[in-house]
Amino acid sequence: MTTILFNVNFELLADTFKTFFLCSVLGIYIRFLMSVVSDQKWIKNFSQFLVFSLLPLTGYLITSVISNNIALSLGMVGALSIVRFRTPVKNPSELVVYFILITLGIVIKVDGNLALNFVIFITLIVFFIEIYKYIAIKLNFNEFFFSDESKHILKIHTKEENGKAINCKELTHSSYDGEYMYIFSTQNKARLQELENIFLDDKIISKSIDIAE
Repeated sequence: MTTILFNVNFELLADTFKTFFLCSVLGIYIRFLMSVVSDQKWIKNFSQFLVFSLLPLTGYLITSVISNNIALSLGMVGALSIVRFRTPVKNPSELVVYFILITLGIVIKVDGNLALNFVIFITLIVFFIEIYKYIAIKLNFNEFFFSDESKHILKIHTKEENGKAINCKELTHSSYDGEYMYIFSTQNKARLQELENIFLDDKIISKSIDIAE
């Protein structure tokens, strides 16, 4: 019989788990900051909770594995190059938040103190923007920066271009890799149903509606 012995460094294992925990906690904190303080509604679901918990951890782990191995680094770049989001990013802030989470995991590997300073600075920026937003609304100067906040938003991701939708004045749209994202913004709630009826159900990949409060 062959006996396999595992030499486990429990001190190193404990430090690793502490770092993993720090990655997830900071990610969840950023989710709290964006969803509660900044009231970003697209974050408020279980799927996004998993993203905020796991994405910094994944960034940290990848950085740890490839940091001292050039060959593995090149292989990892090739492997990760085939991984991408199939659904187009719905808004720029979503893309920025994902970059923040990935960067957070990488920075924790390099310098934990720098990562904490990074999170503190993000907190200050979010609070500064919210204070500015509050003052702007009080001074009735919110049309330029916050005009979409009082509007209902319909987002439809389709497999083909829709000529009728392009002519709608409420529309902003984009295309990527043969797929199309249509975003309608209107103050008329009933208008959302009219816009939704323009599209055929069998051509829709996904759709969402954000109702203004």
